[in-house]
Amino acid sequence: MEKQAKNWRHYVARDTGECTVVRPEGKRERTSYQLGIVETGSSRVFAGYFITVTLSEDEEITGEDSGSLVAALWRLARNVSARGLRLRCAGMSGQWRESGLSQNTGWGYFGRHQQPMHMMDLTPEGGGPDTIDEMIREAVGNMKIGLTEKAA
Repeated sequence: MEKQAKNWRHYVARDTGECTVVRPEGKRERTSYQLGIVETGSSRVFAGYFITVTLSEDEEITGEDSGSLVAALWRLARNVSARGLRLRCAGMSGQWRESGLSQNTGWGYFGRHQQPMHMMDLTPEGGGPDTIDEMIREAVGNMKIGLTEKAA
């Protein structure tokens, strides 16, 4: 008698919608996402958070983290970038932040905007660099300019 393997990891979607992915040539494309919690074991114990984007009928990319939905988003972004794509969403910006009540819900605030915004929403126009990486590159670039001017 053959035993069947059990699937111990379960994804429980808490939110679905559309987000923007940027192709290498710069073309923006809307794609669906779902996010929620990961449960494990036969009693389905909480194991973390996940976000999945669906690029085509047969291609889904997932990011997971055991403690934070934002960290799951960063892992998703890394997994998406491995395919030459880039996520363009508010949660990837250094200007997006959660409140104590909105933590790990996907909702937060962007910059000086007073209205709540979902982390998967498109970064508002004029919202500055899309990601913290771009903010760091910009800051380092400004530091190098300052060094060059002082040396001259």
